[in-house]
Amino acid sequence: MKAVITGVTGFIGRHLADRLLKNGVYVYGVGRDFDKCKKLLQYKNFKMIRLDFGSYHYLDHIIKDTNIDVFFHMAHMGVNGVNKVDYKIQLENSIAACEVVEAAKRLNCKRFVFSGSVDEYEINYSPDDPFKEPSHSRTYALCKYASENIGKVIAHKSEMEYVTALLTLTYGEGNKTNILPNVLIRNSLMGKQMNLIKGDNYFDLIYISDAVDAIITMAKKGKNMESYYVGHHNLRTFRQTVLDICKILESDIELKFGSYQDADNPIDYTLIDREKLWRDTGFACNSSERTAILNTANWIRKNEFF
Repeated sequence: MKAVITGVTGFIGRHLADRLLKNGVYVYGVGRDFDKCKKLLQYKNFKMIRLDFGSYHYLDHIIKDTNIDVFFHMAHMGVNGVNKVDYKIQLENSIAACEVVEAAKRLNCKRFVFSGSVDEYEINYSPDDPFKEPSHSRTYALCKYASENIGKVIAHKSEMEYVTALLTLTYGEGNKTNILPNVLIRNSLMGKQMNLIKGDNYFDLIYISDAVDAIITMAKKGKNMESYYVGHHNLRTFRQTVLDICKILESDIELKFGSYQDADNPIDYTLIDREKLWRDTGFACNSSERTAILNTANWIRKNEFF
């Protein structure tokens, strides 16, 4: 088996590459900062390709192999902070996402797997609906949605299979961003209180091993042109998620729920077909949350200064 992975130096891309390499897959890893993933360079079945976003259209000139099984597009700039609302950066992501589909076809890839986001559910409504108060993720979500659907059009015309992983919040070793589990762990280690939203809306998050397993399962068994929510079948509120994580950490920090307003138009998880991936492929997220949180906490203790 042979695969191409863009964003191989990123959080999810590194974990995906590591798993495939261990399973004997030959991986062409596309990224920019390979100092972040020196471990991958130790594999004999790994080929490093240093390339910027703006050069993805040239990818098939660099990779001479024209017998690629799966092309995984994991790369995306501006996944948090101010860059997440920068429309120029997000539109650049969309152009790159379309260019790699065309490059994948020229490489005769059998299947293309796109890394989408649960945020796409926020904007999936009729075009004549009244404008809804946007969240911080609206621009990011719109460009992810456009990338996915234009990519499907290109793939369809090229007769290449295309599958999307709509990933919910993904945490674990190697993720240094200020996502919920990381902030809870850091604040717990420092004994610092947390100001939070009221948290009565549903919320979901997954461990990195579940994300990688889901992506690989889609590459093998996902139906062509389908998009799959990658998260849990059973839901909890944001408040309950926070309380459960703190219980695992044995944290007694003060949690000030209601310090901030809940989102005006939250994602309605009850409308998401959360079991489609299981019906089509037999996969379900089943990592132990306790083990996942403790592993993440141990990694943060070892790699970050408090």
